[in-house]
Amino acid sequence: MSTNTADDRAMRATEALNNAALREAFTLLKDNYLAALRRCDAKDDLGRYRYAVALNTVDAVERHLRAAVESGALDEAQANEFAERPKRWIPRF
Repeated sequence: MSTNTADDRAMRATEALNNAALREAFTLLKDNYLAALRRCDAKDDLGRYRYAVALNTVDAVERHLRAAVESGALDEAQANEFAERPKRWIPRF
């Protein structure tokens, strides 16, 4: 019976993050949001904003997942960014 060590978990997390299907899913999401953003009417400020936020969110999730897998946790700068970021109104989708 194998033990579930931190090294084993880190290796499995890295394999999962580098999985072709997950990479393809992130790429597909970003491509779809970018295409939708480009299709928005010039007067559709809210639509463009929502797609831009969605695109940035996918990028942020991917970066944070990679950082968590590579370092085992959020580094201090990322943790401070979450803690200190001013709260602001964001429209609902």
